[in-house]
Amino acid sequence: MTQSFETLLYEKRGPVAIITMNRPDKLNACNTHMYRELTRLLGTIDGDRGIRAIVITGSGEKAFSAGADLDELNFDNLRESSDYIKIDATAFRAIENGRQPVIAAVNGAAIGYGCKVAIVSDITVAAEKARFSLPGATFGAVHMIMLGRAREVMGRKRLAEMLMTGKTIDAQTAREYGIVNHIVPRERVLDEALEIANQIAACPPIAIEVIRRMMHRGNDDDYRWEDLLSPGLLLMEDLKEGQRAFIERRKPKFTGK
Repeated sequence: MTQSFETLLYEKRGPVAIITMNRPDKLNACNTHMYRELTRLLGTIDGDRGIRAIVITGSGEKAFSAGADLDELNFDNLRESSDYIKIDATAFRAIENGRQPVIAAVNGAAIGYGCKVAIVSDITVAAEKARFSLPGATFGAVHMIMLGRAREVMGRKRLAEMLMTGKTIDAQTAREYGIVNHIVPRERVLDEALEIANQIAACPPIAIEVIRRMMHRGNDDDYRWEDLLSPGLLLMEDLKEGQRAFIERRKPKFTGK
């Protein structure tokens, strides 16, 4: 593969593709450039019959991904916010709809988008000190495409508490919630994920693809709701106030607008 990327690292180890979110100075926060690069890379991998499994991890020691890049969540109109949602959702669809199973190797904090990737991945390996959070509602955003997927993984009441309070949970709790399969020391996260990926790669690929497609079926309704509601939510004054408060390190003053 000759493609080059600015926000990702790519490596192929035998039948396993390793994708590393690579913005360590931003704690691997996802911007639209990363979403587009991730979509492009996953599309290429999907067409490579030699790749049987994918591992996604984060660069550096602190974070898997700290979520969406807040610098980009500033929209003047519905067209801008709709375009953003389409770019975001396209990357997520690429993670979910490809032939190869995805193993998340969560090496640090998994916040917002990072937590969502950990939830929708087929298998998740986490570092002992990894943390997980879906804090969007605390500053005015809604993790729309998690409402169906995460409910299936975690259960409605656990998900409701995470979404409505923005609470952070540790790796042990994440395993109890069904987000995490395995907890290992941070230096073992990638190796453990690769071991699982190679076990999958040794199986007949058509059987694995059928299992994966059946496991991820029925999720399109979440995307329809996101397309319908999220562009308007991203224009709320409360979201802008939440962003300002975060930057200014103060409590936000929400008005319900």
